[in-house]
Amino acid sequence: MGSNGDRIPVARSSALAAISAMFLLAVSGEARASACASVADNKGLKTEFPQQGELGEIEKQLGAKLTFKDNPLFADRVKAGQLPTVDKRLPQEPLVVLPYEECGKYGGTLRGLSRALESGSAEVLSWRQVNLVRLSDDLRSIVPNVAKSYTWSDDRKQIVFALRKGHKWSDGAPFTADDVVFYFEDIIKNKDLHPTTPSSWVVAGKPVEVEKIDETAVRLTFAAPNPGLLHLLATGGSYFAAYAPRHHYAKYHIKYNAKAEEEAKAAGQEGWVKNFHRIWNKWKDAETIPAHALTRPTLESHILEVETNTQRRIFIANPYYFKVDTAGNQLPYIDHHHERFLNKELSLLAVLNSEVDEKAQGIDLADYPVLKENETKGGYRLSLPPGQTAYPISFNITHRDAGLRQVFADVRFRRAVSLAINRVELNETLWFGLGKPQAALPLNVSFVTDADRAYMIKHDPAAANKLLDEMGLKRGSDGIRLKADGKPLTLLWEYSSQFSSSGFVQLVQGYLRAIGIEVNPKEITTQLTRQKAKEGGADIVMEWDVPFEPNLISDVQLYMPPYREESPLFGAAWREWQISKGARGEEPPPWVKRLYELEGEWRSVSPGSPRYMEIGKEMVKLNLENMAIIGTVSDLPGPTIVSRKLANVRDWTVQHYNYARTYPFRPDQWYFAR
Repeated sequence: MGSNGDRIPVARSSALAAISAMFLLAVSGEARASACASVADNKGLKTEFPQQGELGEIEKQLGAKLTFKDNPLFADRVKAGQLPTVDKRLPQEPLVVLPYEECGKYGGTLRGLSRALESGSAEVLSWRQVNLVRLSDDLRSIVPNVAKSYTWSDDRKQIVFALRKGHKWSDGAPFTADDVVFYFEDIIKNKDLHPTTPSSWVVAGKPVEVEKIDETAVRLTFAAPNPGLLHLLATGGSYFAAYAPRHHYAKYHIKYNAKAEEEAKAAGQEGWVKNFHRIWNKWKDAETIPAHALTRPTLESHILEVETNTQRRIFIANPYYFKVDTAGNQLPYIDHHHERFLNKELSLLAVLNSEVDEKAQGIDLADYPVLKENETKGGYRLSLPPGQTAYPISFNITHRDAGLRQVFADVRFRRAVSLAINRVELNETLWFGLGKPQAALPLNVSFVTDADRAYMIKHDPAAANKLLDEMGLKRGSDGIRLKADGKPLTLLWEYSSQFSSSGFVQLVQGYLRAIGIEVNPKEITTQLTRQKAKEGGADIVMEWDVPFEPNLISDVQLYMPPYREESPLFGAAWREWQISKGARGEEPPPWVKRLYELEGEWRSVSPGSPRYMEIGKEMVKLNLENMAIIGTVSDLPGPTIVSRKLANVRDWTVQHYNYARTYPFRPDQWYFAR
């Protein structure tokens, strides 16, 4: 089982640390099977983990067996013999959850919004997602989820996940240890599908080893201690799943189907590898886009109901979902999820017109006044949970253009830009003064100091100009500085609305022009910014996944070049050099080599230990002094709206992608009260 070692340090201490305490209450009185124990009134139930328990421990305290109840949505299919009864669909050991307020009512459609497919402006995946473990809403406790339990070896090199007997995929096929082994051995470690094993599953230079113990138990073994594994699965890893339906994908895999290559080409694909990547994706949201998704089984609370198009996505409750409430009702309560794709202006109108039930990602703080003014009329509650950070800026130090690389790679240039930015004005103009000027740093971490937060953030154009003068970047007749080839230092700033705003870009454009740097801004899609970043031709890159402590524990690569595999800030060739031990790529500078050395040690140290603190401080120092990423404003609230008709919804204590958005706050037990 989990231990204190699987709890996440969070610096918002008192408020958050107190949350989990209320869930473990002493038994008071005799529990009855007909009662609905909830977080608000636990009816005397005690559970090992916050807000949930295993069937055996619940029934023992109730003194009775739970009678399972079905969603009326499935009644006709059950009557027609198209679906088994609910007791046959549930695992033999379903996870029993305590709803926040009360056992809910079935029905309704949860309405969401985003700007487009894969636009990074939706939290709809977080309404339905599952993984082996989950982060509880105290933002500290890692609790069982798809896995019934987990057991670490003393040295944290091995972990055994026990699965639920009788758990089924959404098509009714058994979910077993074979599906976990298939994910690792036949997808993640397959050299055709992944020439290099993804870094999340490589420790001390060696990929994870996976062993099936029996149908409901699987062992993962690492070459060195890997204490951050559960943090990965519970936070950043929430957007993927460490298993895949072998019975579904095997026919597309050359190992299991000798004709997979031939069949892929007959279907118009280049081969089985391209075909497999077309229908399987690490990111579970991306898997819902192709028409194939209608046939792909899942363990999520809702499954795709109709083919996705450019206007909407529609999901329906999974009849085989593995959770019940304390009265035996199968979750989820809500029948459908409906996500519409609208531009920013229409999205705001939809919220104001009561057409959205929950929305956070994609709502700008600048919209707060109009959202607050229309709160009653719009039929929603508006809150301002913490967790947002204003836009960081990174210059492409390894730019493919030699002239720009020469400029960007000089740390004096990056420091000059930092000193040129007026963060106080940014904060007041764009964010109502609600944030704090700050350097680019991991958030809520124990080893970051006030001096770190204040590193080179003072608005000092004179000092910035002096640094650029020292570099030999002379000004032309129009005031714009000239590169070594005599051409003006003019940058193309291609940004997406997911990671910036036009107001921010325009202000920073003015700050840079004041020190002789011309910037031409252009708004493009997130997909295109990522493509350009991968190609190494972007001048300015902004997609940095600012890590909170749990994310840093599990994926320290978020804080070292290239900072993000899908959209590198810079240094992708440096990482290739490091992975290949110098056989490929480009040799990095000493400060980056040192970060890579620290990376290996970091993954095996215990969070909060003295060595953990020492490594953390050194990583901060290296990134700050080399001005790898230029921070602007931090500690911003993230406006969140929730329909007043929606029940079992608690206030968010953080609102951020790296905490998996709504996932810790259990959307599968939300319901419509009216």
